[in-house]
Amino acid sequence: MLPLINGNALIVEDNPDTRDWLVSCVNAAFPELHMHTAGDVKEGQALIARYNIDLAVIDLGLPDGSGIELIKSLALRDYASYIVVATIYDDDKNLFSALKAGAKGYILKDQDRERIVSYLKGINKNRPPLSAASSRRLIEHFNSKGDALGQSQLTARESEVICLIGKGYSVEDAAALLHLSPDTVKGYIKSIYTKLGIGNRAELTLEAVRLGLIDSV
Repeated sequence: MLPLINGNALIVEDNPDTRDWLVSCVNAAFPELHMHTAGDVKEGQALIARYNIDLAVIDLGLPDGSGIELIKSLALRDYASYIVVATIYDDDKNLFSALKAGAKGYILKDQDRERIVSYLKGINKNRPPLSAASSRRLIEHFNSKGDALGQSQLTARESEVICLIGKGYSVEDAAALLHLSPDTVKGYIKSIYTKLGIGNRAELTLEAVRLGLIDSV
């Protein structure tokens, strides 16, 4: 539950009209919060450094970077912030990237004000503010984990490797845990990239989440 008395809300959105609209939504849900606004990552980082943020509503597509940077900054602070993404991006990659970074909610900005306010008010009832589309994606994701892993054609050893690398282990550490040489692990990673059609570790981590090998949050 949010500490609403004299708390701080941060709204990060580059479009001034949309920013004002989001401020009105947050204010309708939590009138006790003090509103702070930013139009880009730099301004958002400055406010995060200055204030303890109780509720953050963050857009992903910002002029000088991604809102994911701000989510990570808030998640790393000792002060617990409730982070909600407000975006136009209705896709798995952005949804799971935001949740993995530390967001607890994901709402689409094309919804009406009444619905957005309702989502935000649900926070105090322990209901994560998730748009209907985002909720469906989560349900489909977890329901399809077993099928996705089977269809990936990964071997048992490749599944072990993607699990460890996806959790942040280095090639050397993964090799030691699996009693393999680093070169052998690198070979498995190359095979994983080919089978899954990916090209870097960030994508590997997302695929490990999608396949149900590591947790999304």
